[in-house]
Amino acid sequence: MARLTNPDLELFERGILVRLSNVDAGYGPATVLMGIDFEARAGEVALVTGPAAAGKTTLMHLLRLALQPRSGRALILGVDVARSSARARAEAKRRIGYVAENPVFVEHWSAFENIALPLRMMGRRARDYAGDVRELVEFVGIAEAADLPIERLSNAERRRAAIARALAGKPHLILADDPTAGMSPADGRRVVRLLAEMRRVGAGVIIASQDEDLADAAPMERWRIERGRLTPAPAPAHAPEATE
Repeated sequence: MARLTNPDLELFERGILVRLSNVDAGYGPATVLMGIDFEARAGEVALVTGPAAAGKTTLMHLLRLALQPRSGRALILGVDVARSSARARAEAKRRIGYVAENPVFVEHWSAFENIALPLRMMGRRARDYAGDVRELVEFVGIAEAADLPIERLSNAERRRAAIARALAGKPHLILADDPTAGMSPADGRRVVRLLAEMRRVGAGVIIASQDEDLADAAPMERWRIERGRLTPAPAPAHAPEATE
């Protein structure tokens, strides 16, 4: 008997993490995204730029499975979002790391405790994940602040903590919604380079921002969204800066 195959899962196994085909999405009566065609692959970084209210955050909600498409087809980590079971969507969601525009923390907890929260929710014991979390705080550069209450961290340190928390579950897909908001240009580029480093371990990274100059921070695919329509953006005329 011939083996039954799942073409959606095969795409994922070939490294296609996201494929959106003619997708519309929105809230209530408002359609925010229109006719979206987009693809993201493992080991690549994509930057989606556009003005305020262009649809960047709505796109992120769609990609993190918090919003279903109204039409078209959204395939994320081998799961057809509109046609799959709630269980399949939940399993896919656990493989997505999300850095929100305004990350929310338990303010009186330490940065370490906040970063470890996803692992605690997965049922892992502290003695089993402590080493992994220490590696994460070293990676994002907040080792000296890891045991401080997160309310005492600077804005840049909080963003780094949010990235570490998003990476804690070793996701296949990392989404960052305006991760450099309110930061200095230098700190912002360091944050983008941290995110982009995850391509080296095979993760896919998608960053949404109003700052087009972030394309200089690391090698990445460029997209532009305006009034809910997404198109490839021309490559910069100069090479990206070397990573630190």
